[in-house]
This record gives sequence, C-alpha cells and structure tokens, in this order.
Amino acid sequence: MLPREMTCDELAQAVTEYLDGALAPPDRDRFEAHRHGCATCHVLVAQWEDMVGSLARLEDRSKGATGSEKERLVALFRDHGFHRPGRRMPRVPLGLDSELAAPGDHLAYICEPEQDFMATVGFVAAAAAQGETCVLLGHDEANDRLDAGIRRVGLDAAALRRQDRLCFISGTSSADALLEEIGEQVKSAVDHGAPLVRIVGNLGWRRPDWPGDRDLLRLEASVTDAVRRLPVVVMCVYDFQGVLDRDLLLRGLACHPLTYRHNALRPNELYVPAESFLAALPPDLA
Repeated sequence: MLPREMTCDELAQAVTEYLDGALAPPDRDRFEAHRHGCATCHVLVAQWEDMVGSLARLEDRSKGATGSEKERLVALFRDHGFHRPGRRMPRVPLGLDSELAAPGDHLAYICEPEQDFMATVGFVAAAAAQGETCVLLGHDEANDRLDAGIRRVGLDAAALRRQDRLCFISGTSSADALLEEIGEQVKSAVDHGAPLVRIVGNLGWRRPDWPGDRDLLRLEASVTDAVRRLPVVVMCVYDFQGVLDRDLLLRGLACHPLTYRHNALRPNELYVPAESFLAALPPDLA
C-alpha cells in the first residue's frame, strides 16, 4: 500500500523535526514529496531553514565578539540552542509581575479589563530593558493602543524602531503571509544579534483584511511547534470582550501550552497538541 500523502498542516507540524533530522525515513520521504509539490510549503520550509541558519551564524559570530556580548551569545546557545535536548529553563522575565518564561514558550494572555490589556506594555518594556527585539503583530486598533502605552511608560518607540528592536506587523488576508513576515522579522533580529525575540499577538479575529477563523487557528496551532527550539517567546493576547464567539475563543486558547491570567503563569489545561487540534477542526469552519 502506498503511504498516505502528507498534508500542509502535517508538514507545518513536522518542520522542526525535519530540520533536526529526527523524522523517520518514511515520514521524511512524505515530507519531501509534499514540500517539492506544494509552493506554499516549499516557501515555509525555506523560511525556517533560513532562520535556523541565522541562529547558527550567531554562534559563529560569537568567536569574534568580546566581553558581555560573547558571554551572552555563548550562553544563549549553550542553554537554549535549538538542537539542545532536555528541559528548557524558564529564565526570561515576562515583565508581568515576577513570572518567568523559557525561550520557545507560547502563551495566551487572557485579559478582561482595559488595565490588563495595557499591562502587556510591561512585556515590551522588559524586552527593551534587556536589549531584545519585540515584534507586535496585531490589528490596527490594538497596535495603536500598544504604541500609545509604550510611549506612556517613557520608552522611545521611534528610536527602538530605528534600531530594529521594535516592529509592527498589521493584518493581511493570508495566514501564510503573516507567518512568513513573522519569520523574516525573527531572522532579521537574530542576524542583528538580538539575544531574544518577543512576539505579541493581537490577532484580528473576523476583521476585514485578516485571514478567516480556520487559517488563524491553523497559524496559532503551528506557532507552538515552530518556536519551541528558537530564542523566541510568543504571547497572544485574548480579550474576552473583543472575541464575541466563545467557541472560537476556546479553540484559540487550546493552541497555547501556557496561560497568564490573574497575575499567574500556569500550564493550560485546555491545551491540545497541534496535530490533534488540527485534525479535530470542523470541516465547515470558514
């Protein structure tokens, strides 16, 4: 019997194992057959290959670095390198109370009142204080509110943008295009020597010029595995008042291994691994 053809969703979940050389030969053959026959997935794999190469070049550049820069880069790859096995250590101050995350974490920040939303500025401020890069992916209203909050706490947003340490990504009708743009921003930050990249997601659920529910859920589910071994922390903001469909809200939350709510970071009891999550999506979901 011929092996079943790999789907786009399955390839997206397997890409990090493929780059690590960890796929079993039959799965690797299915992966490569789909990759070479699907233009979208070919771009996706090329994007992650470029990103992995950028991370490897960081280690090479550390040989010519001096002092604290060299120590920082060497420590990054020793403790958090994408090929390093074992448990990832939570050492990244989130800027949310005293909570710590590990590089590769993907968390949902569940906010309800306005002050909770503005507390996400602390996540950006922590990045600025530690020389990290922050990517803000969101609809225009959310990006404007965050930009205003950043200025309110005294950060020079314009200077951070000139230094490529703060960038904004607005909506597009293609989830693949969003993922590609995120990848390019992460690659650029790593190439410039950023010790960590933070991504804040305020997705435009059911907004004009944004992907549909199914594509955004596929994006959310794919992110967890895509960043697991990268020096990246992703925080997606879920505003209970902004997402009117509770079923959609619960599905989105299920894509995140961690949640931050009521001043505490916790394992998410609703989390469903990407492969199972994507297989269970209703076929009629737009």
